[in-house]
Amino acid sequence: MRITNKVLSKNFLNNVRVNLEEMQKLQNQLSSGHEVQKPSDDPFKVARTMELKASIAANERYKKNIEEGIGWLDTVDVALSQIGDALQTVREKVIQSGNGGYTETEMHALKKHIEQLKDQIMQIGNTSYDGRYIFGGDNTTEPPFVKDANGNIQYKGSKDGLKKEMSFGVYIDVSVKGSDFNETGSNSQGEVGLFKVITDIVNKLNNNQSAADELGNLDKEMDNILKIRAEVGAKQKRLEDMMQKNDMETFNMTQLLAKTYDIDIAQKVMEYKVMESVYQASLQTGAKILQPSLLDFLR
Repeated sequence: MRITNKVLSKNFLNNVRVNLEEMQKLQNQLSSGHEVQKPSDDPFKVARTMELKASIAANERYKKNIEEGIGWLDTVDVALSQIGDALQTVREKVIQSGNGGYTETEMHALKKHIEQLKDQIMQIGNTSYDGRYIFGGDNTTEPPFVKDANGNIQYKGSKDGLKKEMSFGVYIDVSVKGSDFNETGSNSQGEVGLFKVITDIVNKLNNNQSAADELGNLDKEMDNILKIRAEVGAKQKRLEDMMQKNDMETFNMTQLLAKTYDIDIAQKVMEYKVMESVYQASLQTGAKILQPSLLDFLR
């Protein structure tokens, strides 16, 4: 093969171009802080990076659901505690009503207090979180408890739960439905559970009858509220554990992403310096190789 000046020039320029492209690649990596810029740089790393970013984004969405679920259940627990306190006060008033020494005025005040407690429980039952009613099941846009023209409290919410995806394929019902406040059935007015019991108490007091025999039903409703609170507490603990697991998974995936996608600054600086030296050496070598010109041959 005949080696001409043109062949030397072509090979030299190709080598300089390769060295320059390598320097540009290292410069891009240093300026961006990332190992790859486009799929052709490293298809495997690009695919792995996309998978990790998608998983981290999904985990962030699950974290928001978990945080919302914890806030929702915290609100539910506070409301249930307030309902339990109101029922305890009703119980105390019922026991007081058995005092034969009470005057008619005192008994009337006692009945009015119990009626007010009933309205207070309805108001607590219409508690909202972030603009949504917590005891309406999956119907969160309308108050679950309403009072009809006769003063009876009806449940108008849904009987279906409110499920949220807290992790891949894991759904948790964070709702407590108002229909769950029913351990003793309903009355002819359509009231159920604890509202029915309080109405029965007031009716007996209005008829000058003893309401002591309603204490058993009232205790059932109070125990039911405690049982619901226990279930809410178990869900709160589970969500707190899921939050820790979510944070750990996100941390681990972020570390793996950094190892896959981000560069080692010290290593890249060293590689760039080496490539810079190679590039400078190739230019100096080329200057010597291509030094002869046409005038040199005409001497």
